[in-house]
Amino acid sequence: MNTDISVAPEIARLAAPLVPAQHDAAAPHTVGRVASDLAFLAATPQRWWDLVRFDPDGPVRINVPGEPGAWLLILPPGSVTDCDCAQATLLAGDAAEVSAEGGPVRKLRSGRVQVRGARDSHQLRSADQGYSVSLHWRDSRPRSI
Repeated sequence: MNTDISVAPEIARLAAPLVPAQHDAAAPHTVGRVASDLAFLAATPQRWWDLVRFDPDGPVRINVPGEPGAWLLILPPGSVTDCDCAQATLLAGDAAEVSAEGGPVRKLRSGRVQVRGARDSHQLRSADQGYSVSLHWRDSRPRSI
């Protein structure tokens, strides 16, 4: 069924609640949209929890299937690792970001997506006696200048 009734604006306004949504174009890939998608992914553990592996020998990075640019990072107690994500959120445990330039320590928080202003390298460190599990994202597309 063709639902294009744009030639008759009055009828289009009346029919708007009855016309199914058309999803021809993908949603814009904005920072806010990605943060929303990351928060949604964090809120659906059935999609990723079975991927989590606890390795006492060091950090584990696991790509999330079907989610380009998203990965899980599992840190054992007392560990530190380099990270180049643009956005992150804590899923379990305690972890903190430290800027490569020695800037302030920023704790990751559950239920909050931390957005980095620049895609610069930083470190993530476990901030507790237990493991931490966090979800990260970085756009894999080339950056334009």
